[in-house]
Amino acid sequence: MVLSARVPALLVAAVLAAPGGPEAFDLVATAAAGANAKGTLTVPITVQIDHYTPEHDRTKMTDALKYTGYPGFLNALREAPQAGTLDVAGDKFAIRWARTVDTATGRTVSVVTDRPVAFVGLGKRGAKSPAGYECAVLQLALDKTGHGTGTMAAAARVKPGGDTGVRIDNYADKPLSLTATVHGAK
Repeated sequence: MVLSARVPALLVAAVLAAPGGPEAFDLVATAAAGANAKGTLTVPITVQIDHYTPEHDRTKMTDALKYTGYPGFLNALREAPQAGTLDVAGDKFAIRWARTVDTATGRTVSVVTDRPVAFVGLGKRGAKSPAGYECAVLQLALDKTGHGTGTMAAAARVKPGGDTGVRIDNYADKPLSLTATVHGAK
């Protein structure tokens, strides 16, 4: 690879060190009805990751959460470059956080959008206010063949705390269940 002297060394290092991409995930989200209703709802979802979020952008977001709380995290999230899109039944949402971490059995992929996808349970009597649930968080556990399962908080609040330093407050009573298949770039 021949590099021009005009290309900043930091940019070159970030490109060379960035995790893989692009790749796409076909998902099926399943929501079970609450205690007063029966049945399930399934929705197809496509996650298109153009690139995984570089470490310096992730650090900016986690530091904002740690030092300025959820409002600071939201600002940093919305200022981050778009890493891909989440398509839910034709509605597209910008992914601002995309991370993949290798595990003993495959990998874990985490995605955060810069606005909520849906307020599951909003229409029920006595539903809590949707105020403050301003993003969506999706996490997949994939095996080495590219298949797996996961969960999605379609409307979430991210808070400091927990074992990892991040806690998810889901608007819904429980997260959506996901099944996943990985594909190459779409």
